Amino acid sequence: MPNSVESLYRHHHDWLHGWLSRRLQQDALAADLAHDTFIKIIQHYDRYSYDHPRALLTTIARNLANKWWQRKNIEQAYQESLSLMDVESHPSPEQELIVIQALLELTQLLNNLDDRTKNVFILWKIEGLTYSSIAEKLDVSLITVKRDIKKILLNCMHIFEVD
Repeated sequence: MPNSVESLYRHHHDWLHGWLSRRLQQDALAADLAHDTFIKIIQHYDRYSYDHPRALLTTIARNLANKWWQRKNIEQAYQESLSLMDVESHPSPEQELIVIQALLELTQLLNNLDDRTKNVFILWKIEGLTYSSIAEKLDVSLITVKRDIKKILLNCMHIFEVD
């Protein structure tokens, strides 16, 4: 493994860094993501095919960049919501980190749901509709709404587990 990763790094790191720099317009971020791309390859070496190394590297780097931007957007929205609160009500930095991590996991969970289930969640938790109102609004049966909410709750359990 080390020779293969070393070879991949030697032959493609500068290219990947340049590719990321051109797309992100942020050299330091590009350097971090190029580094993280190779860390991911080392961590999951056996999962990947190395027939098309640049395609592999760009796919991993693009996914890492998307996650970075998603986290940045969530952090920004969270900071904006904190700015509306009294300073005395602000959580500690540790609590902020926990909340941001939970929001990231919840966002990932929602992104992995089908559209109907995602809509059920939004109507239920964000808009506060009852199960029957959701069923009527989405033109589905009440049992379908209940199944979707059960699926959501089961998927959310690990995010909000309390020790």
